[in-house]
Parts: sequence; structure tokens; C-alpha cells
Amino acid sequence: MPPRLSLWLLMMLALTGCASNSILTPYPLRAGGYTHALATAALPAAVDEARKVKSGRDAALARLEEGRLTQLQGDAAASRAAFAEADRLERREADKAAISASQTANQGLSLVSNDNVITYRLPVHEQIFLHTYQALNYLSANDREGAMVEMRQAQTLQDKARDSHESQEDAEPLPPMAREHYSSQTANLDSLAARTGSASQNAWSLYLAGVLYEAAGQWDDAYIDYKRALALTPEHPVLAQDVARLAARLNRREDFSLLKLPKPAPAAKADEGSVVVLFEEGLVPPRQELFLPFPWPEAWYVLAIPYYPQPWQASAPLRLESGALKQPVLTRPVTDVQALAARALKDRLPALLLRQTLRAQTKHRMQEESADKGGSLLGVLVGAWNLISEQADLRSWLTLPRYTHIARFNLPEGEQEIRLNGVTSVKLTVNRQRLTLLRVVQVDNQYYAASWPL
Repeated sequence: MPPRLSLWLLMMLALTGCASNSILTPYPLRAGGYTHALATAALPAAVDEARKVKSGRDAALARLEEGRLTQLQGDAAASRAAFAEADRLERREADKAAISASQTANQGLSLVSNDNVITYRLPVHEQIFLHTYQALNYLSANDREGAMVEMRQAQTLQDKARDSHESQEDAEPLPPMAREHYSSQTANLDSLAARTGSASQNAWSLYLAGVLYEAAGQWDDAYIDYKRALALTPEHPVLAQDVARLAARLNRREDFSLLKLPKPAPAAKADEGSVVVLFEEGLVPPRQELFLPFPWPEAWYVLAIPYYPQPWQASAPLRLESGALKQPVLTRPVTDVQALAARALKDRLPALLLRQTLRAQTKHRMQEESADKGGSLLGVLVGAWNLISEQADLRSWLTLPRYTHIARFNLPEGEQEIRLNGVTSVKLTVNRQRLTLLRVVQVDNQYYAASWPL
């Protein structure tokens, strides 16, 4: 048997042995336990499942899921360790040379199987959430400086991504028939991606940074981040009020007309403090698989492409009520995470589609060679492998929220009880003339809440 054909068969056998992991089992199917756990508050088993993935191509992704689950479980130390490991793994991949032996091997395997053999790299929007959530872990330990370090890293990621302009949307490696079919099936992906100008610009993260700066008395820094967040979500009432309040404090009178700011709301009274609400709604949708026809001389193949078929889903505000409030407060969405995920995928599609076309050509040549030199039976077996192994890479951080919201209001000092959507309640401590951060996560009918005085 020719050496190249023998190598091909060995690769098929090796990859077939990986059928239980990410190569042949779609990630949303494997990660279903994580999202189900959040919806049912059955977190320990899901955490154990994530911890089973100790190494390999999906290790960084498993640490993200573990970090999110343990954080909502109330184990900030475990969450901090998981997020730190995810960050370390991502940095290790980023620090590798542009062409290394391991990367070349992974890319070569992907041409005879699918993209799931490639080590998962965290897209920028997931890295920003990683550092933002890590900041909350530091707040849980009353380490505000550690929280600010994480927020500065999140801001650096946003700045670098904003300036890099790495998107290659104009590249079009598909043949006309596949392109037409793809365009007809991905209208919802395009619509979702169009709802944000960049996958890396996260107003929710910027807002949290501004809140931490404000709590530390760094008014100028807070003002800058509030303004950046407002630029991403123009006319957002909460952001506009925060910018207006600090513009008045810093005597930036020109910004009132330039930014069309409202009149600042009344400040907290002498015996009141301010409550800042960070609300995370739902779960980001999983990617799904789209099969595209790919014509080849004397044969037809299909390409498996990841996409988001789900139409845009509107947000649902969190309703907060308290005996100390004259009327209920509703959160307002500030970051559409489903749009960030769609934009991140859309920006990656040109390179992904190019790999897919190269894969189709490679598999076609190997099938022909197998039939010519190994007989028709071997050709049929290789063809069957080509069909089975053609699966899209559906990996993404699935325990992220679908939307993030914010709200802000004043309450009298002391212990306060706040009702959430009339379903459950949370108690928090309000300090005079200080900020209290209230974080609420809702997945279906489950609520996870924590608060920190700042």
C-alpha cells in the first residue's frame, strides 16, 4: 500500500477513536448538561462534568464553562482558578509561533476530518467576558485592586480588537451554487451580526469598569468609560444619566450639548446610597450546522458550516421592587451577546470557508487515490469516512447570557430587600453615599444573585 495512503488510513483510525470527544460529537450536545444545570440550579454535577476535560483541544473552553458555573454556585475561589487557567491556556496558544509543529499537525488533521481537531481559541468577546467575570470574583474577595486589573485587561482587549480591523468579510471562496445556498440559509446570522458593529465592543464591561472607578473616586476615568459605553449604545437612559451626572460634577458643560445629555437626575440624599444593577438574561444560543452543496468534477460533496439560524430574540427586563422605591425599576439592555457571538462567527467565516473548500478537495483526492490503489471497497470506506467526519465546529461558550442589562437607583441606608420579577427576593446592604453592586443572573425560572458594597 502506498505510504501516503497508509498514513491516511492511520489518521482515520486515530480520529475514529476520538468519536466520544469534540471531533465527532457536536459541542452543544456535549455541553447540554451545563445549560440544563443553570436552568434547574443543579450545578454540582455540571461542574464535575466540566472538570473531566483536564487537557486537550477543548480545555480552555471547559475552564470557561467551569468558571461560570462555579461562580454562580457561589464558589468564587474555584471560579477564579478556572478562569485563570482558561486565560493561561489562551495566552499559551497566542504566544506560539505563527507556524509551529503542533499547529501544522492540527491544521493537517482538520483537512482530513473537521475543524474540531483544532485547539479552541477564545474569540475576543469571550475573553472580555472572562476578565469581566474574573473581576466579580475579586470583588467577592473584597479585592478591588484585583478587580480593576481584570477590567483594565478587558479594556485592553477591546482597544486592540477595535484597532486591528481583522475582519475579512469580503473574501468569498465558495463556488456560485454553494454561495447562493449559503446566502439563502444565513439571513438570520447576517441580521444578528448587523446588530453590532464589532464583536469586541462590550458596553456592559465598560460600564462595570466605570462603576468601579467611580466607587474609587476616580471620576475622570469613570467618565471616560461611561462615555465609551454610551457611544456603543446611544440614548441608553441609564448610561446617559451617569454621563450627565459626572459631566456636571467635572464641569464638562460642553458635553451636555455635544452628547445631547439629559438633565442629571437628583443625587442620592444624605442618608441614601446608590444601587447599581448588573443583570444577565438567558443564555446565548448555540451554533447549528448548515450543509452546503459543493460541486466537484464527476462528484458532489457537502460542506458543514456553523451558523445561527435563530431569529433575533427581544430582551425582557428585570423588574425590581422595594418598599423603599416609589415605583418599580426596570433594567435596560446594554449588550446583545447573541449579536456579539454572531458577529464573531461572521468575521471568522472567510478563513473557515477557505479551510472547508480545501478540505473538500483533499478528501476528494484521497477517495480517488484509495479507489485507484486500494480497490473499490477501500474507496467506499474512505468515502463513508469523508461523509461521517464532515461536521461543523459548533464550539462556543454556551453559559454566557443572551443579554446583559443595567439599572441604577437610590435607596435609604441599611439592609434592604428587593423583589425580582415578583418571583424571588434578595437582601443587600446600602451604605450612605456609597455604591452597592447587585448582580442578578436569570436562566429560565432560576435566579442567581450576589451583591457587593463598593
